[in-house]
Amino acid sequence: MRRLPDRLLRPIARWLHLGLGLTPSQVSWGALWASLAAAVIISLGHVGIGLGVMAFGQVVDGLDGAMAREFGLSSAEGHKLDTIFDRVSETAIFAAFAAAGLVPISSAVLAIVAVLLLTSVCDRSGLDPGVKRFALYFGRWIPYPTLFALIFGVNLAAYVIGLLIIDCQFQLKMDALGGDLDTVASRAVALEVAEKQASRSAAERPALG
Repeated sequence: MRRLPDRLLRPIARWLHLGLGLTPSQVSWGALWASLAAAVIISLGHVGIGLGVMAFGQVVDGLDGAMAREFGLSSAEGHKLDTIFDRVSETAIFAAFAAAGLVPISSAVLAIVAVLLLTSVCDRSGLDPGVKRFALYFGRWIPYPTLFALIFGVNLAAYVIGLLIIDCQFQLKMDALGGDLDTVASRAVALEVAEKQASRSAAERPALG
């Protein structure tokens, strides 16, 4: 399932890279500008058109990753840039909904904060439910304040669960290293055991005499 978007976008990604000579970073910039344009349109009250432009930006955003994986151009710097652009895009679009009077400013701010919190741990936890801009497409059937509350709740819950996952992963690593005397933790345990044995031996010597 994870490879399905790449398969669908591969022909376009190949054409952009081989035909037009574009790089994944340049495509990322294109996706960002499309998202910022969508934010401006939404802020002016043209929500339907704005969501259409936002959808175009998200398709373009998927092309940079597909291109990077297709041609072996993936890098930590590219992933970081893509993440920053995604958060900037979401912040601009969420703020646009508040500017258009579709949601309270507090709802937009809380949604942005929850998304940023999740971003701080999702790479380590591997958990990202993806409930961000995509939820806004359901505004025709669900009130936008409810959707923003959903975005806030899901991302905050994922952040908390992500912290728990990271803690469990850390505990498992510590348990796996418990018998390795080269680790600081195991050295501390060995030292504590040795000190207890020495104290016990010292306490037993007078009794033996």
